[in-house]
Amino acid sequence: MFYLPWLIVYEIGLWLSGDPYRNLADIWLRELLQWAGFSQHLLLPLLSCAVLLGWHHISKLKWRVDWHCLPGMLIECVGYAIVLFGVFQIQHLALKAIYQIANDPVAAWIAEEVSSTNVHHLLSMIGAGIYEELFFRLLLLPVVIWVLLRIELKTWLAYGLAVTVVSLGFAAAHSIGVEQDWFTFVFRFFVGAILSVVFLKRGFGVAVGAHALYNIAVAVLY
Repeated sequence: MFYLPWLIVYEIGLWLSGDPYRNLADIWLRELLQWAGFSQHLLLPLLSCAVLLGWHHISKLKWRVDWHCLPGMLIECVGYAIVLFGVFQIQHLALKAIYQIANDPVAAWIAEEVSSTNVHHLLSMIGAGIYEELFFRLLLLPVVIWVLLRIELKTWLAYGLAVTVVSLGFAAAHSIGVEQDWFTFVFRFFVGAILSVVFLKRGFGVAVGAHALYNIAVAVLY
């Protein structure tokens, strides 16, 4: 229920804007469905809800919504987003200092970077929070953990290795078609690791909210 408003805002917002642009994880998942013979536009968001409902059923949890928890979850998302933004700030300032020390002209671009935020850009930031968490955390991370546990690794090692592998994949996915330095890659790895821990400890909805709010903060402030 906490996840649903993010999904509705993103999907309806893009539909009203008439702009077909979507984030990479969204595109990957839709291409996978098309490869399987399914091209319906609303199938992916419906499947994401079906996965959550299926997980709830398998976990044998009670079918009730504790509505009083939802505001607290939002506050929690804000807190995690602040942590992520703090990590981003450290990376941004460090990268700027490195370029300045090297007398690199890219430093001027970093120092004078201007936000080009618009409604569609903000929607794409929410979409990244939804579908990157769906792909990397809800689908990929549990599978990697399951495989590692099946080969009888110790639980702490399986979870730690799975978080590392998925976070490396998360960072690598953000490097496709983009020139970037190792410093930025490491930063994105840490963002992926933090979101993985949030997912494992606090759940999918909080991970989506934290990711989306972090993306929005970066888009608005940078």
